[in-house]
Parts: sequence; structure tokens; C-alpha cells
Amino acid sequence: MKKKFEITKSKNLLLFTLGLFLSWQVQGQITTGEQIAPASLYVQQPLFVPIGQYDVRLVEEQSIDCDNNVLYADIELRASSLSTPFRLADQNYRFTYDMAILSNPRLEQELDIAGFVVGSDGNGSFYGAHTLTGTLGDVISYNVELAGGAGFLMDTTWISIGRMAFDIIDPTGCINLDWIDESSFPPTYIGEIDNGNLFKADEGVYGSFSACIDDLCAEDCPFSLGLPGTVPDGIHSAKVSVYSDGTVMPGSNVSFKAGNDITLDVGFSVEPQAEFSAEIEGCVSGGN
Repeated sequence: MKKKFEITKSKNLLLFTLGLFLSWQVQGQITTGEQIAPASLYVQQPLFVPIGQYDVRLVEEQSIDCDNNVLYADIELRASSLSTPFRLADQNYRFTYDMAILSNPRLEQELDIAGFVVGSDGNGSFYGAHTLTGTLGDVISYNVELAGGAGFLMDTTWISIGRMAFDIIDPTGCINLDWIDESSFPPTYIGEIDNGNLFKADEGVYGSFSACIDDLCAEDCPFSLGLPGTVPDGIHSAKVSVYSDGTVMPGSNVSFKAGNDITLDVGFSVEPQAEFSAEIEGCVSGGN
């Protein structure tokens, strides 16, 4: 004789007014001719999922000290896009350097994210003293802790975190500062905070730093170069960075060359019948 199974279910969908969690509760009773105690299944999922994603880079905003053989490198951070903003919490920036070229890594200066800071939304946050705790061998660990507040609101504007300094022990060498991402150990970690809850932001683009010291110390090349308005014809070269929101006019042949970073800001344009190129390479002596 076959037994008959009868299943009855009731579902309650509870949406909390705080908008934090979605709860799904299912209660059921199975009968086979004998009474069995009700079974229940409770599943809880967060309604809010952080969407923060960051880009991080190393840049030489302060000119290299060629007379005293000192290199400076700034850590900069931003949200990857307008759709991935986040409030900045704890941070561990990890990258490597060549110990045959550089030595004596040290924290030179805390920059924009230091002490009490106020974001564009008017909210204040307090960050603890920056440290190099965990730095070992050729691995730098640059650490910043959120000590209180809502967390600095990160958007697509680059924010300077802090400045490192290194002694140059081989002035004929080439520098490579390379990020350690989440595929290696110890990884870079950027935290975000929402309503007092801490999360890990998603990694985006890592901008490492590479340059030869001879190029950085070339006397006839500027450290950085800005080109607004009408961009003159020719090669425009800098040791570290070139940036422009100007216009390359018809008939012009323009080239940007920089050792680390080329930024084409909002408003930059290349008119028809104009030629334009941009290359990351060492400074070109005799460039404009």
C-alpha cells in the first residue's frame, strides 16, 4: 500500500523598515498518516551590499632630490567610478621595491587622510597616525586606521594618502615600485564603512611606479607639465607627469611623453586633421 504525502507550506516575507535585511521564513508540515512536528527553515540575506571599488597608484608628486639621492613616492587613492563610491575605513597599502636600488624606506609625510578630515558631504572622520608596521625586507606595509566617524567619502577624485621616502643607493639604476594585489600575500587591503558596519572594498586598478633615475634627474626636463588651452605643436615631455584639458588644433602634430602618468582631463580634445599620441617613457631631452 502506497503512503500518501501531503505537504502544506506558509511563507512570510518580512522586510525590515531599516532596509538592512531580508528574512524568509518557511514553515511546513509533512503527514504520512502520522503527525510529525512542523519543520522550519530560516534564511537571512542582507539587502544592502557595499559597492565600493578603489583604484590606487604610486606617483612622484614631490620632485626627486638628485643632489642628496632621495626618492619620494606618494600613495594616492580614489573610487574606480561614479557608480562605486565608498566611505574609507582601515587601509593597508602593500608594495615592493628593489633593495639593490633603494634603501631606508620611511614615512615622510601624512597627507590628505590624516587626523580629523571632513568629506565633501560634510561628515567628519578621524584617522590614526600612519605607520609602517609590518614592513619587512622588500615589502612596504603602509597602514592607516579609521579611529572614528562616518568615513571619508571617496569619489573619482585622486586623494593623497601619504608620502614615502627612499634613499637611492644606485643612481644609475631604474626604480620599480610594484603593488601587491589580492592574488598575492600580504595583499593591499582597503576597507569601507557603512552605518558603522565594516566591509572590504573591491580592488580595481593598481598604478605602479617605474622610472630610471637618469631620466628623473635630467636637468632639461620639467618634473611635471600642464598644457591648458591650445596645445602647441611638437613633443611635450616631463620626468613624471603630463596633464592637459586643452585642444590639439587642425594641422598639429602633438605628442605627450611622461615617465609615469599622462592625464587627459575633461575638456581635452583633438580636432580633425590633427595628429596626437601619448606614451609612458623617459623624458625626452629637448622636448617642449
